[in-house]
Amino acid sequence: MSTISIPAEELELQEELDVLVVGGGSAGVAAAVSAGRLGLRTGLVEEMPHLGGMSTGGSVGTYCGFYVKGPGGDVVPTVGGFPLEMAQGLLSRGHAIGPIPYHDTAVLPYVPMGVKHLLEERVRGEAGLRVRLHSRLTHVVVEDGEIRGVVVDTRGGRIGLRARVYVDASGDAVLSRLAGAETLQGETLQYPSMMFTMQNVDVGKAVAAIVELPNILEAHFEAERLPRRSGNLIPTGRPGEVMVALSRVEFAGRPVDAAVEEELSFAELEGRAQAVRLAEFVKRRVPGFADAFLADTASRLGVRETRKIVGEYTLRGDDVLGARDFEDGIGRCAWPVERHVEGGLTSWTFLDAGASYAIPFRCLVPRGFANLMVAGRCLSADSGAFGSVRVIGPCMLEGQAVAAAARQICDDDVPAASVDVERLRAVLADWGVPL
Repeated sequence: MSTISIPAEELELQEELDVLVVGGGSAGVAAAVSAGRLGLRTGLVEEMPHLGGMSTGGSVGTYCGFYVKGPGGDVVPTVGGFPLEMAQGLLSRGHAIGPIPYHDTAVLPYVPMGVKHLLEERVRGEAGLRVRLHSRLTHVVVEDGEIRGVVVDTRGGRIGLRARVYVDASGDAVLSRLAGAETLQGETLQYPSMMFTMQNVDVGKAVAAIVELPNILEAHFEAERLPRRSGNLIPTGRPGEVMVALSRVEFAGRPVDAAVEEELSFAELEGRAQAVRLAEFVKRRVPGFADAFLADTASRLGVRETRKIVGEYTLRGDDVLGARDFEDGIGRCAWPVERHVEGGLTSWTFLDAGASYAIPFRCLVPRGFANLMVAGRCLSADSGAFGSVRVIGPCMLEGQAVAAAARQICDDDVPAASVDVERLRAVLADWGVPL
């Protein structure tokens, strides 16, 4: 095979930081803003032109993992601090509806543009936080189990950055893999989806049709070659606008591995093609959509799962369904185990009524690294737990937790695995996080 030689290069350090966060999705922004609020010099690197990850670029459309039904039947938050601040901010601006009960938890439908704007307000409000968009991590320098610096490719060329603490919030464990940390592909990858938005909808009729949607899809699944047997219609709260979750993208008859360029490129194109076809199906078959039109697709494929770290602890399915507590818990979640599997199906396994589990800090610490932590869907979890802990609420909880841990690492010069979890939890409790 032919090769290309790349000359050795020395890069002048552009910036020396306390914390560098790679990935500007929900987890990454929570980490960066929280670190900035703790007085840490913080950098945030994001390859997209905007923040929010799947919540904005993927137009997920609902905040999940934020609530549980309490003993009296009322919906109460399982989150506190930054994620609750985001939920309340969206509601106050009319950019979210709810929370809407769903079994023994609840969802918060939102307007993606509202999330994008609110996240950007938060990062721009932190004087000690520097955001670099259109910037992609390419190299990591490691010595004796400690990251010494990274190389980032920007529109103006490659730059060097150095920090005391690094946070991998890439979603795909990019920083961890480049650093040489042990990572795993999901045991059985979940299928990704392409969200799309329809306008000029009779929203009242569409909402009433949500109950019948599974029957409509099942009745036409084979004849119309639909990718899913279940889905959702998500009103945004804006007149005549509904987000539609009906897509399911595969590659060569199996789930897409979105960490592989060839498969992700195919899936982005296929997802948009599905959106056009599915919008026509919805117009013909679903009440309220007869006069509607496809307004837009999400700007990127909705990826649910790629790579995860091997952490100091691996969260397991029985931890989730058993509502287990942990001494190093950094937040709670009650979201069911939701897995998008073959045959166009979505598998749901619910926790007991009113139950929630704790997310261990050890799941955020890759083995063998002193100054690296993760937040978001590349945490250490098996497939049984991952279907629950991957959603946005837990991701934000993890982001603010690693920021609080980073403050302690910088102050006490301790490795991530030796963080005093009692002190960490005390900070989170002060932020109003249910533990």
